[in-house]
Amino acid sequence: MRSRQLTPLLTLFFLLLGGCVSDSVLVGNRSSSLEWHPRFHTAQRGDTLYSIAWSYGQDYRLVAKWNGIPPPYTVRPGQRVRIAPRPEFGRRGRSNNQEPSSDTAVSAIPSPQARALPHPRPNVPLPAGKPVPVPDAAVLKLPQKNGKINWQWPTSDNPVLVRNGSGQQRPGINIQGRRGQPVYAAASGKVVYSGSGLIGYGKLIILKHSNQYLSAYAHNWELLVREGEQVARGVQIARMGSSGAGQVMLHFEIRHNGKPVDPLRHLPKR
Repeated sequence: MRSRQLTPLLTLFFLLLGGCVSDSVLVGNRSSSLEWHPRFHTAQRGDTLYSIAWSYGQDYRLVAKWNGIPPPYTVRPGQRVRIAPRPEFGRRGRSNNQEPSSDTAVSAIPSPQARALPHPRPNVPLPAGKPVPVPDAAVLKLPQKNGKINWQWPTSDNPVLVRNGSGQQRPGINIQGRRGQPVYAAASGKVVYSGSGLIGYGKLIILKHSNQYLSAYAHNWELLVREGEQVARGVQIARMGSSGAGQVMLHFEIRHNGKPVDPLRHLPKR
C-alpha cells in the first residue's frame, strides 16, 4: 500500500528532473560531486551579446557562433541564448561546432566563480549637462588582430586594493578612490555594454578594443557613455562610485578571448 502511494511522487520527481535537463547540463565524474550548470540564458531587457558572454566567462565570438548571430550581434529580450557548446554532457574544451583556431580554446562549461548571472536591469539615465566628447567613428580605428593596444590607467594614481589571486571572486583589480572621481577609457574602443544588469558589478561599462580584447569598469556612480559609442583612450566614461560594492572603488578587468588576464601586466608600470 505504501509503495503505491510513493509511485505518483516518484513519477512527478522524474518529470521535473527531465524538465531541468533541457536547460542545464550535468557535469562531473564518478569520483567527484556532480554540479548543474545552465547552458542557455534568456536575454533580458538591456542585455547585449557581449554582456551575456562576459557573465558566463565565454568569448563573445563563440557565443555568436553557437547561436548563429551575425554582427552587430543583436539579441532580443526573451531570446534563448546558448552559452555552452554542443555536446555539453561530460565534455570540456573544443566541440565540433567551434572554429578550429587558437582563439577558440575555451572551456565548454564556465566555473560558477567566473559567472555572474544577469538579471533585468532598469534604464540608467545619463546625467544632464554638457555631453561627453566622443570621437567620430570614422576617425577612431580599433586595433587589428595583431595590433598592439596602448593601455593607460583607468583613473588617477591610487593604491590597488585587490588583485588576482587575493581572495576576491572576480578577476581584475580594485582601485581605491573618491565618489565622483573620473574614470577614463584605458584604451580606445567601442562601448558594447553600459548598464547595471550584471550582478555584483553595479553600474558597469564594457569596452571592446579589438576582436580579442575587452575591458570592464564596475561600481560606478554615473555612466557617461551609451552602448554603440566610440571612445578614445583617456576620455572620461564614468564617475567612480560604490554601486554593488561596500566602498567607493573602481573594479577594472581586461579579458583576452573571453578569459580574464592580469591588468597589471598590461597597464604602465607605476
